[in-house]
Amino acid sequence: MKVVNVFAQIFAIFAFLTLGSFFLIVAFHVLSLEDALFKVREVYQNPTQSFHLGFLGFVFIVFGIIFSRKLVKKGRGQDAIIYQGESGPMVVSVNAIEDILRKVLKKFHLVKDWRAKTIIQGKDLEIRLRLVLWAGGGVPVLLAAIQDEISERLKKMLGTDNRFEILCDVQRIEDHEAEPQGQELNKVGV
Repeated sequence: MKVVNVFAQIFAIFAFLTLGSFFLIVAFHVLSLEDALFKVREVYQNPTQSFHLGFLGFVFIVFGIIFSRKLVKKGRGQDAIIYQGESGPMVVSVNAIEDILRKVLKKFHLVKDWRAKTIIQGKDLEIRLRLVLWAGGGVPVLLAAIQDEISERLKKMLGTDNRFEILCDVQRIEDHEAEPQGQELNKVGV
């Protein structure tokens, strides 16, 4: 599990525990109404405490939104394409599709790094690839080869009934790192 997902789950747990504790305090009258009003008046009358409390509330809201987005994105991996095969209905998850992408992109040595976003709408599948490429190859030829290979694999897995679109977005092209000088000297000497 990724570190961000762990923090998101811990944050959610503490948020629910805090709300639950607050509801229990109110329900069982642990804190008297006069004491609660006194504390609230202190915050209202002291600008420093008001600022600290406001800043803390803002930080909690921002982290809550960030973590909830992470959890929602994590839940997206549960999406799947459901289609009717020869022997009955079949389900193919987004994770299986991304495994295919991973295997195909490993073959291409000019692909340094990649990210994929898979969008499923009914029987339609859209794959958005963000690629970081190594310099030294024809980009249009490489992208066409990647799209063809992914299309071929998806047709084998999903059949021809499902429509899919593969969009390639090249984020940047990087040069290979220079070789150490000792290796260059050996090549020159040979």
